[in-house]
Amino acid sequence: MAASNVPLARDQAIFAARSRLADIRRRFLGHDLPPLGSLIVRHQVAIPDGAEAEWPWARVSSWPSPALLRGRSLNDGAHPSLAHIRMGALLRIPSADIIDWAIIDARGEIAEGAWTRGLRCPADAAG
Repeated sequence: MAASNVPLARDQAIFAARSRLADIRRRFLGHDLPPLGSLIVRHQVAIPDGAEAEWPWARVSSWPSPALLRGRSLNDGAHPSLAHIRMGALLRIPSADIIDWAIIDARGEIAEGAWTRGLRCPADAAG
């Protein structure tokens, strides 16, 4: 993919995921996922004193309101200022920070979603 197309592809992927966020919340709350499946979300975490951000994934454990969900981190923060983000850490994620989501089936495969899967987060692109 040409470098000039990366921001456009990123914006399109994020738009696709966010436009379906209310539906996936409804399905999660209604237990309408594949048997033994789970929901993961990719959320944007700003790097202090910079224009970049990291995009860690988290497994959703509850989604008590449309504006906030709870989950466990599936990644460690790479930037030193994000050292508090560790795999397995409990997270409270504002829905406004969600940039992608995916349904993972019982085999650990992506069954739906993950539009940003092939894209690098802004912090990766800067390096």
